[in-house]
Amino acid sequence: MRYRRFLTWLWVALVLGVLSWFIGHPQDFTSEHFRQILAGWGPWAFPGFVIVSFVRGALLIPSTPVVLAGGAVFPEAIPAVLVISMLGIVGSATLLYRFPGFAGYDTVLAGRYPEKLAHLREQLAKPGAMWFVAAWAFFPVVPTDLICYAAGLVRMPYRRMILGIIIGELPLVTAYVLLGVKLSGLLPT
Repeated sequence: MRYRRFLTWLWVALVLGVLSWFIGHPQDFTSEHFRQILAGWGPWAFPGFVIVSFVRGALLIPSTPVVLAGGAVFPEAIPAVLVISMLGIVGSATLLYRFPGFAGYDTVLAGRYPEKLAHLREQLAKPGAMWFVAAWAFFPVVPTDLICYAAGLVRMPYRRMILGIIIGELPLVTAYVLLGVKLSGLLPT
């Protein structure tokens, strides 16, 4: 139990640290900044992109700047950027889906927000819940991480949640990668 508490506080500290960094230095979270960092890594740029794609989800950093930067920095590797970006999103979704039960947040939030969770539980328990998740994931203004977290809290079947995420995110990620490629033509080399 002690290690779980430690891991929870470590995760909270990391998220708060990144959030503070984001508030204090928003220019560090632009696609241009990520492109510059990755370009400076030379032959390690693509492995760096892979690592950033997988780590950003654990820190709740939005995937959009990372995907755009991937398309801008690696326009010759569109399929690889698309696959790596989707794997990072699926990994993030899985982590958020599984995390509430691990840390005990499911019982805390169920006690604090029973009406809201009951409404989400109702929406996510319907036969078309996968399409609800897909629509949520497709809409770029709302955070996909939130629906993954809610699905974990209400114990929506993982397979339906992750299929909804993939269906909703794949068109967006494809568009972001292609937009990143277009941006690469505008960026200085």
